[in-house]
Amino acid sequence: MPKKRVTAVGSAALDTVETPHGRIEDALGGSVFFIGAAGGLFAPINIIAVVGDDFPMNEIDFLKQRNVNLDGLEVAAGTTFRWEGHYHQNMNIRDTISTELGVFEGFQPRLPEEAKKSDYLLLANIHPSLQLDVLEQMTEPYLVAFDTMDLWINSARDEVMEIIGKVDLVIINDEEISLLTGESSPILGAYEIIEMGPQYVVVKKGEHGAILITRGGSPFLCPAFPLANPKDPTGAGDTFAGAMMGYLAATDDVSPLNLRRALVYGTITASFVVEEFSLDRLKNLTIGEIEERFRQFRSMVEF
Repeated sequence: MPKKRVTAVGSAALDTVETPHGRIEDALGGSVFFIGAAGGLFAPINIIAVVGDDFPMNEIDFLKQRNVNLDGLEVAAGTTFRWEGHYHQNMNIRDTISTELGVFEGFQPRLPEEAKKSDYLLLANIHPSLQLDVLEQMTEPYLVAFDTMDLWINSARDEVMEIIGKVDLVIINDEEISLLTGESSPILGAYEIIEMGPQYVVVKKGEHGAILITRGGSPFLCPAFPLANPKDPTGAGDTFAGAMMGYLAATDDVSPLNLRRALVYGTITASFVVEEFSLDRLKNLTIGEIEERFRQFRSMVEF
C-alpha cells in the first residue's frame, strides 16, 4: 500500500543566523524546508509556500530526491522573506535583528490538486487566516496538525481560537499555552486546549523534550536526545513537527502508542538538525542514522 501524503503550509525564507558557534548569511530557512527535509525521510510531502525571484532554487534540489513535491512552491516577483537572528551563549535566548517579509507579505496559498487530497495536513506557523484558508481548500484530511506563535495569539486571537476548534492536533510551547489559556501549568493548559476541540496537544519544551496530551489518556513525557555541542537551534521545532507528521503518514496509525512513537521520531530527527547550521545536517541525513539514534534513545530511557 502506498504511503499516505502530508501537505505542509508555512514560510520559505533565507536566514542570517549568528550563534556562539559561527555565522551564516542568506541560508535556507523557513518552516516548509525543514518540514520537507525531515518529513520526506518518512513519507511524501507537498509543501505550500512562496519565494521571490531572487531565491536560489538549486539549493533545494535535494528535496526532490526526498519525496518532496515542490509544485505548491510559488515563485513571485520580488524578494524572498528574510530573517536575521542572534543567539546568546544560552541558545534558548535569541534576538531578532531584522525581518523583511518580501513576497511573503502578500502570500495567498493556492493548493495543487494533489496537495488538496493529502490525508495529513500540517499548518505550520503563519497567519491563522492563511491556515484557515488552506484548511478550507483541503478535500477531506484524516489528521490536521496546527502550529502557532505568541504574535498570532496576541494579534489574531479570535482566528487562532477558531482554528483550534477545527484541528486534531495542536503543537505549542509553554509560553504560548500560558498566553492562550492563562494557565501557568503547561499540563493544565494543554487539557484546557483539549476541551476546545482537538484530540491531541504536543507541548514543545526545546532542549527538555516534549509532552503529548491526549483526550482521555495519560500524558507522555519524551525527553530530548542529549547533545554535547549543538550549533544552531533554528528550525528544530519545524523539523520535529515534520518528522512526527511524516512518521504518522508513513504508518497511517494515530493510535495512542503510535502517537508516542511519532513524538520520539520527531525528537530524534530534531536532534540532528541542531548539529549544523540551517539545513546542512538534514541534507545528508539518512533514515538509517535516525533508526540508530532511536535505538540509542530507547536504551537511555529504559529502566
